[in-house]
Amino acid sequence: MNFSSRKMSLLSILLAFVFTLAAVATLGHAPLARADDDDPRHGMVNDMDLPAEPERIQNGKDRYEARCSYCHRPDGGGGSSGVKLSGQKYKWGSKASDIYSTITAGRRGTKMGAFGNPETGLTSDEIFNVIAYIRTLQERKLKEGDAAPTDH
Repeated sequence: MNFSSRKMSLLSILLAFVFTLAAVATLGHAPLARADDDDPRHGMVNDMDLPAEPERIQNGKDRYEARCSYCHRPDGGGGSSGVKLSGQKYKWGSKASDIYSTITAGRRGTKMGAFGNPETGLTSDEIFNVIAYIRTLQERKLKEGDAAPTDH
């Protein structure tokens, strides 16, 4: 290896070292993400447009009472056959899209059936209304100070 080749190899190593240091320094100054436990809202992310109109939320409450409250209780507190919905963190995901998927398709290996067939279950609009109503149950628990991640 001649002097010129050795010089280029040393320069390549030095540049790689400098870029590595720069990357580490940049990462060291990046803001840290909040842990779920630090956020009182936990996973309550509305990544889908949910209705806010009182009549749609009332429709969601009516559908919830007719289709969901037997297992999940009227207050969303959960029971022997349904998980707590007034909590903020769910096993299958707490984003609106996760809840939509659970209501629509159900959850295999659980008692949660599929309600996405409009002929036997709920229409898409009704599912959105139910999710909006579930959010009111969650918000109520937040205001009461009882919100905590659930263990299901």
